[in-house]
Amino acid sequence: MKKYDFIIAGGGMAGLSLAYYLTQSPLRDRSILLIDRDQKNRNDRTWCYWERGEGAFESILYRIWNQVEFHGPTLSGLLDMGSYRYKMLRGIDFYTFMDSHLARFSNIERRQATINRIKDTPQGGFVIADDEPFIADYVFDSTYALNLTIPENHNLLQHFKGWVIKIDQPFFDVSRPRMMDFRVPQQGDCRFVYVLPFDEQTALIEYTLFNDKLLTDAEYDNDLHQYIQNHLNGLQFDIRETEFGVIPMSDVTTQENPSKHIIRIGTSGGYTKPSTGYTFQRTQRYLRSLVDSLAQTGRPQRPVSWWQKRYKFFDSIMLNVLEKHRYPADAMFSVLYERNPAERVFQFLDEEDKFFDDLRVMNSMPKWPFTVALFDVLRRKFVS
Repeated sequence: MKKYDFIIAGGGMAGLSLAYYLTQSPLRDRSILLIDRDQKNRNDRTWCYWERGEGAFESILYRIWNQVEFHGPTLSGLLDMGSYRYKMLRGIDFYTFMDSHLARFSNIERRQATINRIKDTPQGGFVIADDEPFIADYVFDSTYALNLTIPENHNLLQHFKGWVIKIDQPFFDVSRPRMMDFRVPQQGDCRFVYVLPFDEQTALIEYTLFNDKLLTDAEYDNDLHQYIQNHLNGLQFDIRETEFGVIPMSDVTTQENPSKHIIRIGTSGGYTKPSTGYTFQRTQRYLRSLVDSLAQTGRPQRPVSWWQKRYKFFDSIMLNVLEKHRYPADAMFSVLYERNPAERVFQFLDEEDKFFDDLRVMNSMPKWPFTVALFDVLRRKFVS
């Protein structure tokens, strides 16, 4: 049985990003095995995120915008993003970049296989993939499935279906993406549409929901058709690409370090922000911190201050408002951007602002529903 320094279990965004950051560190010459069951050879997803300055993948970004549109019941128009930029990265471009980059390192081995088992042993992290055993000093696992059935937690889903459409005439303003457009029937949920233009005739139209129940394919398609009919002048179009995804929005307790030799990363390690489902940028930030710790101390333990953990409590309150329908979601997001500069909102959601700014954001929200949610969260966590 071959032993490695590191095994990366799961070669999606988190696993590939970890391999990349390891190659950018003093650990670049360590033996690494990366296992994933799928070939990453198609554009299966799109990541959009806001960021200040330049990030690690600037050279492969598909689009960068310095302004975004928001459409809600009481606010409609452009948001001032301040020092932030809204960035779009296509999955296929990310995978192609990683294939090329990781191929330069002979110490990195990649296997296409189904992971059957991961466990800790006194000798190291143990992985069985396609019935073949492997062992490493550390196993970084992005395949662990969170338990989303614990009643004390809030367990919503962010699910979405998107079409890349092509029309036969110039229509889209390439400089004005729609980040959140709530002009769709809410049906008691949080429902909105992204419109991300590639050029004047091509755009990604993505329908997104926050609730606890997936739709049928026909329902997603019907709502996409209705949006195009009502808000894109009913243009005739061809569908060039389709993408679909489900992201857990849960405040379930996660363990990044469940045992001595196993480290959970990505959604498995709690990298997804529960109240929004945003994952890409947080994953990059957390993985850089994890690799820095491993390089400096020999232990892959990302430092998290007790003070930083306050955001998990804030997330639970937000999830409670959404789950219990305490305030209409479209109105809530409108209030958020009406009463705060977008830059402050982005800082708050990125968990990078100061406590005084936290208070300003929280004080801007409707008082009664959030107060009720606060006490319900306390009851769930400390009484149940």
